Amino acid sequence: MYDAMKERLESLIIAKAEKNKPDNESENIKVGITRLDGEIRKLMDKLAEADSVLFAYIQERVKTLHAKKSELEEKLRTKARKRNEIDTTPLIDPMGRWHCLTVDEKHALAVTMIDVVYVSDENGIDIVFSV
Repeated sequence: MYDAMKERLESLIIAKAEKNKPDNESENIKVGITRLDGEIRKLMDKLAEADSVLFAYIQERVKTLHAKKSELEEKLRTKARKRNEIDTTPLIDPMGRWHCLTVDEKHALAVTMIDVVYVSDENGIDIVFSV
């Protein structure tokens, strides 16, 4: 269990460090959203002067641009959820002093980190972490 918990904590620390690096894909998505917003605004400004035929074309184009913008916003939200920050600070110290902890302290730490452990002959041990 200790090795699995230690490995999980290390992966969270690495993920947290990577989060601090600039994310080019997210930045590109934000630029795309800004560009689409600008294009929509320009078309909306032209609506006041448009006749009925032009109005229909502008309306259709705005719908298309809005759909693209919505897709990009959903992508950005999904990326943000995946990069949800987990505070590893309270786990680092006790994991570093594992050999000094009492059985109850080890148990409390394991309860904090682990949701469930499945043990089977076919699949071996499968640990579902809560962090």
